[in-house]
Amino acid sequence: MNVSFEGDLIRPLGLVTLYFGYAEFEVDALLDALIGVGLAVDRPRNASLGQKLAAVRDVLSRQKIAEAGQLIAIVDEGRPLIELRNTLVHSSIVAGGRVRLSDKARSDMTVTPEQLTQLADAIFNWKERASAPRGSCSWCQHFSGWNTMVPSQRFERSWECHLR
Repeated sequence: MNVSFEGDLIRPLGLVTLYFGYAEFEVDALLDALIGVGLAVDRPRNASLGQKLAAVRDVLSRQKIAEAGQLIAIVDEGRPLIELRNTLVHSSIVAGGRVRLSDKARSDMTVTPEQLTQLADAIFNWKERASAPRGSCSWCQHFSGWNTMVPSQRFERSWECHLR
């Protein structure tokens, strides 16, 4: 995104919020897809995005295929983005982009509209990479024999289809 906000922090912060909402939607869809292929997913009903990513990581870490490791790497790339977003959202942003952190043990920081826009772009791109393995074919239920496969076979087959 190549937009100048001329010192306005509100609009780029809104983009950060909007794009993190999109990211959470994709993480929910990924969890639903993992459940849909028969993998046991332990997720609290009202889990935070970080907790949902931890649940995805936990399920994937039990899979014995290389593609699970690839998605774990994508999940791990999202962690610092979430931490930065949480820092910004749970702090006070005052005049000049000064961020007064709620954690008094840490020093205040400064944020610019450009940095917020970069964070929004980063989470949007991360969300796109995280959603790619799901594809658009309901996790490959079109394969013959899908219902006779054990969950790990279903998971492996879905990855083979989407990572070709």
